[in-house]
Amino acid sequence: MSRRSAAPPPKPVEEDEEELDFDEEAEYPDMFEALGSLLATDDGETIATALVSTKDAVERIATGIEMQNKILVKMLSAISKMSPVPPPVPDETA
Repeated sequence: MSRRSAAPPPKPVEEDEEELDFDEEAEYPDMFEALGSLLATDDGETIATALVSTKDAVERIATGIEMQNKILVKMLSAISKMSPVPPPVPDETA
């Protein structure tokens, strides 16, 4: 038989002499106020106002792209109406 050395018993966990006293009547911050302060800037801008300004910017970009597409279509139609340039004739002297 093998002899095992007995491990010393674990040290008992000492509790702090002070107990945490949770006051049931303590005032905690309102969850909506805390969330509102996280989702708003110092200037008062919220996610909603940022999204509205982003929507306005996207609309301006879309209008610019539409105008660019109209110009490109006019250029393409003007180029396609032009007489085609005949291909160059290969030089037979070489």
